[in-house]
Amino acid sequence: MYLWCLRPGKKFISILPQSIRKSCPVIVLGICAFLSGFLLVGIPRPSLAASPSSPNPAQRTGKASSPHVGSAMAVLATLEQAQVLPPEGTREADHVTKSVIQFQSVFAKSTDPSVQDFLRRAVTSKQGDYATEVLAQFRSSGWTPEVLEALADADLRTPVAELRSLATGLEQFNVSVEDFQRFMRLVRDGEQALAARGQNFQEVYASHRKTMPGATAR
Repeated sequence: MYLWCLRPGKKFISILPQSIRKSCPVIVLGICAFLSGFLLVGIPRPSLAASPSSPNPAQRTGKASSPHVGSAMAVLATLEQAQVLPPEGTREADHVTKSVIQFQSVFAKSTDPSVQDFLRRAVTSKQGDYATEVLAQFRSSGWTPEVLEALADADLRTPVAELRSLATGLEQFNVSVEDFQRFMRLVRDGEQALAARGQNFQEVYASHRKTMPGATAR
């Protein structure tokens, strides 16, 4: 998957072993443009009633915040290490990238009550008294393994009919309940694959996150 072929630069670094990096094409400008543009859109579709003279703050800035870029990259690196990603260059690979980016925006920025209640209940179920702290960190800096694992577990436990209540909030960010289920299944597959090799999802993520943009903000 081409996203992991980023070469070292001022903001982005390679995250694959040297042996794999040698086989990756160098497409720095294209990849950075793709990542930055996609990440920004953690922008919901504008309301028809919105004034054209009042653009979304993210649209005004023209680029995503470094911590959220780095968090998304760390998730993809973790799933890559777990060897659960689709083949490079496929539609499925692009879909995974979109899901990592868009669902980060969905849960961090959506004002839909069903979406935020689902997130809160999922994290509280796993983190208890630490839920508020975990959610605050997620909203300020992007994905954390605690939030990913909480959502993946909630997806597994929640009846499909109840998950459907998220549809309206997800559609505002151009994703669906089915997209969410596929992403969460990928997270669970990654957890299981790493565990089978004696590795821990949270530790692997933390290791990658330290090398990504915005690491000092975490």
